[in-house]
Amino acid sequence: MKTGGHRKQIVLFLLTVILPSLVLVAFTLRMINQERELAQKRVTEERRRLGRKFGERLLLRLEKVKLQEVSALSTGAESDTRGESSIEGEPRPRPGYVNSEVVLVGYVRDNRLELPWEIEESIAASGRLLNQDSFRRMMAGGESAEFSAKNPRRAARLYQAAMNKSGHPVQEEYAHLALARALVKSGQTTQATDHSQQILALPPDIHDEFGIPLSFYAAGMLVEEDAALEKVAGRIKEDLESQAWLSPPAAYMLYDLIEALSRKASEPTLANTVKDCRQALQDHIPRLEQALELQEDFQAIGLGAPPAGGSARDEPLWVTYGERPWLVSLSFSPSGPRQILVAVNLSDIFTSLKFDLELLNAFPREFHLVTDMDAAGEDLGGNFRGLKIAFAGTPEEWLSSQSSLQPLFYILIVILVLGMTLFGTYLLLRDVRREVRMAEMRSQFVSSVSHELKTPLTAIRMFAETLRLGRLQNRQTQEEYLDTIVNESQRLTRLLNNVLDFSKIEKGKKIYRPQPASLPEVIKAAARAMEYPLSQQGFKLNVELDEDLPAASVDRDALEQAVLNLLHNAMKYSGDSCEIDLRLGRSGSQALIQVIDRGVGIAPQEQKKIFEKFYRVPSQENERLPGTGLGLSLVYHIVTAHGGRVEVESAPGKGSTFSIFLPLEKGE
Repeated sequence: MKTGGHRKQIVLFLLTVILPSLVLVAFTLRMINQERELAQKRVTEERRRLGRKFGERLLLRLEKVKLQEVSALSTGAESDTRGESSIEGEPRPRPGYVNSEVVLVGYVRDNRLELPWEIEESIAASGRLLNQDSFRRMMAGGESAEFSAKNPRRAARLYQAAMNKSGHPVQEEYAHLALARALVKSGQTTQATDHSQQILALPPDIHDEFGIPLSFYAAGMLVEEDAALEKVAGRIKEDLESQAWLSPPAAYMLYDLIEALSRKASEPTLANTVKDCRQALQDHIPRLEQALELQEDFQAIGLGAPPAGGSARDEPLWVTYGERPWLVSLSFSPSGPRQILVAVNLSDIFTSLKFDLELLNAFPREFHLVTDMDAAGEDLGGNFRGLKIAFAGTPEEWLSSQSSLQPLFYILIVILVLGMTLFGTYLLLRDVRREVRMAEMRSQFVSSVSHELKTPLTAIRMFAETLRLGRLQNRQTQEEYLDTIVNESQRLTRLLNNVLDFSKIEKGKKIYRPQPASLPEVIKAAARAMEYPLSQQGFKLNVELDEDLPAASVDRDALEQAVLNLLHNAMKYSGDSCEIDLRLGRSGSQALIQVIDRGVGIAPQEQKKIFEKFYRVPSQENERLPGTGLGLSLVYHIVTAHGGRVEVESAPGKGSTFSIFLPLEKGE
């Protein structure tokens, strides 16, 4: 956007508005300065008083909640109001807890937080029972027949014997589960389904050493066989509604079960039940992940319970934690030396306070709780850390009824309006420039995408029509044409994946699912995918891999896409050189992936910009080369999402080296 011709008019306009305003402000400030300072002090003191008052009331409410939960945990009592609410709109208590605001109660032993599934003695007892020597020997015979000898019928007989001789329901049902599995393998599907339905009906406290109910395993077998899907969905929904917490393995196994069910849910009733299950699990998993993070960060958050004997306390009673904020506190257990941690959901506690009529009368203005310490708000006192209360309304609004200088305030408001107008003008000009620049970049992006789509589509159509007309009798030539079609299709797929991934990133919906994976296998897969396009353009790809590299927690598809983008980028900018190196090695505690070309290189001043969206180095060579400006931006997003970083070393005419650093699995 060109603004040079209007600069004088803009400057003149600003001077004609600002200078009279400054003169007016200079006279009015002398008159109202003292009153304004006094008013500000009154507002500040009033807000502080209300903040402390609210902190006292909030502390009273939280301590009452904590006392009830500690007493319930010590006596083994649970809420008897589950599924009910005394006031419409109030949150309902979660299973196992007395108060609706409570999300987590756990023990602290030796300065380590024990989460609910770790506290349950039944999980440890299941581990002892399943690893009992006599039972393990009986199960080992069946497992040997099933997995080593590949004789599921004999395995079923051995599992039946182990089931009959087991001395505890956990052992019996564990052998029962193995029996159902062996029956499936031996082709006795009807019997296996009957046994699986029996196991599906088991209570949740019949589980393995990982806290996974045996009914989940049976549900998985039934889903695989497309049997009793409604019963499976109903049982999953029942477990989600009746259990406050699932162990991490149980939760993620349940996630896989729900996904498998959703693919087979053709009936509307079943589909609705599966939808309810998915929603319940989507609410559960973030709480589970935050609880695990709290366990990991417990020592670092500086939480302390009130010391015995009434001595002074340095730490706050309640600490704010997590992206979905919890208020966390400790209390001593009445039944032992352990401490008890109680965590409440900040949103729920705030909602419950909204139903306190006495509180609403004491705080006539709207207010909300904020956890951002940089945000405006009032301190709640030393009993809280990481939490403020923000009241609605500006200081002038609070004291407008008491002000005796209203005309002067009106003048100030006019001045403020003028100032905001000028500031808005500046912001408008800045935004217009930015929008023009983005429009140009998007236009270039659309043009580039159109060109990149047109090229492979033209090739695919040409070769496909040639094959359709049957003009080729030579088998080898036909295979070459088909290979070209497949290659151009893969090229199209990569381009569309880049655009779709970028769209998801822009909307904040891109999700990565990291799992331990072999990096050499990921690199080999990327090299295989590029083998044909490289050979067609006469490139030589040198691959060097460290096969002994430990596993890394990565999303295989996303990482492969990042490497493919780097290889495709190296092809485009290799110039006259037709040699590319792809290396995988180790750099300290990180894996190092490098893509090296000997092409045109990148100027130092451009190297920080190449990872921006739509950005392409401005040059005559780039204008002739197709590209969307998204490849390196996606590489940067993928790598940083995996906790790694991307570096580039380059010089004009000397090629480029792109390096990806990824953290390896802990303990490797």
